[in-house]
Amino acid sequence: MASKEAAQKTRYDALIAHEYGPEDDRKTHWTRVGAGFTNGDGKGINIELTPGIAVSGRLVLRVHEPKAQD
Repeated sequence: MASKEAAQKTRYDALIAHEYGPEDDRKTHWTRVGAGFTNGDGKGINIELTPGIAVSGRLVLRVHEPKAQD
């Protein structure tokens, strides 16, 4: 089991999925709408949504992966 300190440092990207395209060739566009952070006791995730963004549908949390720098 991961330590409490490691759990507190986990960052998640909060994303919504927009599906588009014909039924036989559906594609998904992901929009980042906020971030999630493991809360102090490690038993939940606090989600902070970007102000002014309307969110509906499915909200997905993914472990944050920094973009590679060129």
